[in-house]
Amino acid sequence: MQQYINFILDKPILFILFFLILSLIIFLEVKKYTQKFKEISPQEAVILLNNNAVLLDVREDNELSNGTIKDSKHISCSALSKNIDKIEQHKGESIIIFCKRGIRSSFAANLLIKNDFSDVYSLKGGFDAWVEDNLPIFRK
Repeated sequence: MQQYINFILDKPILFILFFLILSLIIFLEVKKYTQKFKEISPQEAVILLNNNAVLLDVREDNELSNGTIKDSKHISCSALSKNIDKIEQHKGESIIIFCKRGIRSSFAANLLIKNDFSDVYSLKGGFDAWVEDNLPIFRK
C-alpha cells in the first residue's frame, strides 16, 4: 500500500491523468446503458427503414445542400422543440434521427424521449456515415 502512496506523491500528474481517463471510461459505459435510445449503424437503419421507420433529418438548413436521405422529414435541431407537433403522428412508430455527424441527433433523440416517443434511434456517424457507406442520397 505504501508503494501506491509513494507513486501518487512522486507522480501526481500521471495519477491525475490516470484518474481522469478511468473516470471518462466509466462515464461512457454508464451512459451507454442508461440512454433510452439506441445508436444504430447505417446498415441497421436501412433494415428499420424497410420496416417503415420514419427518418428525421435534424441538420440545419445550410447543411442540406449536400443532399439528404430519401423520404426524410426535416426539422432542424435548433427548431425541433418548437416543432415537435409536426411529428406527433409518428409517436408509435420507429423514428431514426440523423444530423451531419451523429452528435446533434443524440440531443434530438433525448428530446423525443422526453416527449413520450418510445422507439427512437440515432444514426451513428450521421449523414456523413450514410454517405461513407455509399448508401443513396437524394438532392432536391
